[in-house]
Amino acid sequence: MLKSMRDSFHKLKWILLAVVAAFVFGFVFIDMGLGRAVGASQTDQNFAARVNGDTISTSEYYRALKNYEDMYRQMYGERFTPEAAEQMGIPKQVLDALIDQRLLEQEAARLHLTATPEEVRKKLLAMPTFSPDGKFVGMELYTRYVTGPLGYPSAAAFEEQLGREIALQKMESALTSSVVVSPQAADAEYRRANEAAKVKFVVVDAAQQAANVTVTPAEVETYYRNNQAKYTHGEQRSFRYLLADYAKLRSQVQPTEAELRRRYESVRDTEYKSPEAAHVLHILVKVDPKAPPAVDAAARAKAQSLVAQLRAGADFAALAKANSEDPSSASNGGDMGFVERDTTVEPFDRAIFSLPLNTIGDPIRSAEYGYHIVKVLARRPGGYRSFEEVRPELTARAADEMAKEQARAEINRIYTILKNNKPKDVNTFIAYANDKVTSNDSGWFGRGDQIQGIGANPVISQWAFAAKEGDMTQPFGTPRGIAIPYLTATRPAGVSALADIRAKVEEDARIEKARALAKSQLASMMTGVTSIDQLAAKLNTPARDGNVNRQVGVSGLQGDTSAVVEAALTGAPGTVIGPISTDQGAVALQILEQKKVSPQEVAQNRPSYIENLRSQQARNLRGSLVKRLRNASKVEVNDAVLAPASSQSQQQQQQG
Repeated sequence: MLKSMRDSFHKLKWILLAVVAAFVFGFVFIDMGLGRAVGASQTDQNFAARVNGDTISTSEYYRALKNYEDMYRQMYGERFTPEAAEQMGIPKQVLDALIDQRLLEQEAARLHLTATPEEVRKKLLAMPTFSPDGKFVGMELYTRYVTGPLGYPSAAAFEEQLGREIALQKMESALTSSVVVSPQAADAEYRRANEAAKVKFVVVDAAQQAANVTVTPAEVETYYRNNQAKYTHGEQRSFRYLLADYAKLRSQVQPTEAELRRRYESVRDTEYKSPEAAHVLHILVKVDPKAPPAVDAAARAKAQSLVAQLRAGADFAALAKANSEDPSSASNGGDMGFVERDTTVEPFDRAIFSLPLNTIGDPIRSAEYGYHIVKVLARRPGGYRSFEEVRPELTARAADEMAKEQARAEINRIYTILKNNKPKDVNTFIAYANDKVTSNDSGWFGRGDQIQGIGANPVISQWAFAAKEGDMTQPFGTPRGIAIPYLTATRPAGVSALADIRAKVEEDARIEKARALAKSQLASMMTGVTSIDQLAAKLNTPARDGNVNRQVGVSGLQGDTSAVVEAALTGAPGTVIGPISTDQGAVALQILEQKKVSPQEVAQNRPSYIENLRSQQARNLRGSLVKRLRNASKVEVNDAVLAPASSQSQQQQQQG
């Protein structure tokens, strides 16, 4: 019922519309004057990347970058900070998307899938902006709009962009058309998504058995020889990185009293001002805004009856729980806590700040919600939180911001030096570590792996697998701080040597032996049992309920549960099934319910599942095609446009 909730809904509606619009119009964005890196040369100003000699201009890049940032800002609000943008690697994401788009455009041209002038004309005339009443607005207005708000240098440039979009659409259509999905594959996917079961199960945990298991060196070597497929690795990379660590810098920062007071004064009115508020008990008798008079009259009568009961001494909380239709307070006996002035609908707001304390007023009618019955327990005046009260909060925030600013400044300083004087080897690179910046090792990692000290970072992983030994790239954000990477080593796919992974193999062999013991123990305990509860009692362990389907496995079980899923979906309900080996140990189960799809359901849903699988496989095919095109193409990236967020912010301020 609060006005703030209505306002949030309207804001969300426009955010969603903005996001949809961003996808509808593709890369046709409004240019807000961004277009060059600070201190860039004239050559730097004119290209963000070159793809086989075809230029992606900085204006294209900054239009796309601004759209991405606006979209994230609308989605996440204040949580979308420059630091968040750095950690997400948005500049590189944007440029990579534009490069992929250009590669597909070039492939479309090679396959003669380019747009014809007539196709461009039809697409243009289909845009409501240029044909609001089904009639073209005329060349003068069209050209003025394209070269004005849309920011294109000419109508021809805009039409070239439309042609690019049409070519991409043709390319996407060709990819989708090339995919063939068999009915059998669609049927299997439908069953995977829709068949389910409910089971009750017990687990003999291998981890408990492992505590008493030992393995000999010979057993370790035998296990390694028999399971070498487990110890293969794909192509791997390793890099060193200089890290401006936020936590380390934070420990070195101590904001001065003057700095804290300056910050307090700058945000006092926006963050530390407390508006007048009233502690309110509330009962809502809801009336739809479009309700007929008879419904409104009935609601008013009910509200008046409740007022009469309250004035006669009835318990407010009991009446609120039984009658109030305000979901935010009814379960609390109508207690809304302190409600600030100007955060509710106007009649309600006026009443709670004028009604005498601890009295029951007449029902209040709001057009949006209906009849409100309120009791005001207390009021508190508006004012400001004092400097001393908020000092700890100010100190922590100031120290965080100062540490991050120092991190950005120091890493940018070092990056500028490294960029102008490329280090001859890794030792030269790590020599730039200092009291603010540490040297770190990523260790070996494969595509998609967690990176030691960094975690999952698709952007930097993609760079590492495209770079050569000795390459360095622009700073990137991590949860720990800002880093500069230097690729130190690569190695092809292969099997890890036992000497390198002996500890892991020994542990795997021990767990495998423990699983076998768990399965043997469970098999012996299952003799003669007719229910899972009976088995649980023999094992002195609780039986657990689990939901089963092929998409997520078995709730409550970890690791590979495919054997348990298959048993639950194909076994006979009511019987005790097991023992079944899993990563966790050994499992026995009893099927309580089983949902299986009929042949008629499968046939009915086959066409839609064929289309879903075609779309999914077309996306995979597109990704594979782009990867192949990248490997076979010459792509030149202008590092100046991929400056850290702090540099971009300075650039925009200088241009603003």
